[in-house]
Amino acid sequence: MAALLFIAFVAFVFVLFLFFLPILYSLQAVGSLFFYPRQLRDVFGNKLLRRNHALEHATIVVMMEREPGRRFNGFSDDDGFFVQGVRSAAEVEGAAREALRRLKAGEKGLAVHRNCGTTIVAANLLAAAFFLGALGVGLYFGWNLYLLILGGIALSLLLRVPLSLLLQRFVTTDADLSNAEVGWAEPALPRDLHKGGGFLGVLLAASSARVRVFHTDPSAVEILRDDGAVVK
Repeated sequence: MAALLFIAFVAFVFVLFLFFLPILYSLQAVGSLFFYPRQLRDVFGNKLLRRNHALEHATIVVMMEREPGRRFNGFSDDDGFFVQGVRSAAEVEGAAREALRRLKAGEKGLAVHRNCGTTIVAANLLAAAFFLGALGVGLYFGWNLYLLILGGIALSLLLRVPLSLLLQRFVTTDADLSNAEVGWAEPALPRDLHKGGGFLGVLLAASSARVRVFHTDPSAVEILRDDGAVVK
């Protein structure tokens, strides 16, 4: 009898959790409004990061074209970018050089990738917008709030990739690498990956490579003044 009561209690808690999960997800998405827009603004204002991000995407596309089915992760910084899930730095360097050549030749679509982390940002922004909209519509018209929230989540998941592609094209990447050159690729160090990938990134350090990218475009080069201010 005690076992049946325990199973019933666990089932009740599980069902209750599933019921509140859409609300919790939506509230988390609303919370993202306090930092995701600022992050997008900061990325948009950093030409080096946007161009390195574009080359990161293009490099991963080239590597996946060479070996379909392989999975890679990546992230960028002002000095270049990282690719996780690789066998050697040499294969990443070769792919980066081909990717840069193709971007310079006009294949701008290589800079946009549907599996970019920007998709998570897009999903959260859409979920937050639809959640707030559902609250307004539901309270004004007296409609079922829970069903409106579920519908908003479904729409956010449906539209997250198209919005992500738009954000990448106009905000988080810049395919103009006419004044960029690939320097070299090297094995990534755990301390380098901690910032971009957290503890998981450190664990993946053995299968990660860092690509150094150099830009000669004066408008994209940051200069540190004596007073500590950064100018471009």
